[in-house]
Amino acid sequence: MSVNPGLVRVPGTGGVSLAPSGTAEPADAAVPLAAPWLGLGLTTKDGVTLKRSVEKEGTEHWQQVTPARFIYTGHQFTVAAVFQESKHIVLSAYFGGLRFAETAAGSKKYRGVISATPRSDIRSLVLNWVDQVSDTEVYRHRLWLPRCEVTETEETKITRAQESQWGMTFAALAPPDGDTLAVWLTDDPAVLMPAPADK
Repeated sequence: MSVNPGLVRVPGTGGVSLAPSGTAEPADAAVPLAAPWLGLGLTTKDGVTLKRSVEKEGTEHWQQVTPARFIYTGHQFTVAAVFQESKHIVLSAYFGGLRFAETAAGSKKYRGVISATPRSDIRSLVLNWVDQVSDTEVYRHRLWLPRCEVTETEETKITRAQESQWGMTFAALAPPDGDTLAVWLTDDPAVLMPAPADK
């Protein structure tokens, strides 16, 4: 058995950002995001949940009960969080592209229309997180989804007892090149496969 407590990672802080679909792959995790990326801001203390699910069915046979192989029928990768800032980028994502506009120039009054017909609202997404072990040992991670869409929203309570919370699940969509569902960028050496020992 091989154990190494020094490889335990704790994502101490991070955030989710969105950009229009087709935005180029961002730089490495140590470089701050620039326009057109917009951060969704504060989340609840639960942070962000990643989920990968693969669906497959085994072949069935007359001569044996064990499948000879599996046929893949589905693959889903999601990023979910509950956001606490009620601002344009959050509300736009939650309501499928909602946009507010000033009712009259200089009025400082705004109007947004929630469509009766849901429409596709595809974005690029970046999830950043940092594990600061010490002043000199800091590991940065950046997960990029080239194309994704909100597939589920949680109920939002309008009450004096808590802040407005906007829970969303983003699901990765098939990319134009047909292969890159997501890209993980990091400066953490723990992700490298050890070189084989000399015989």
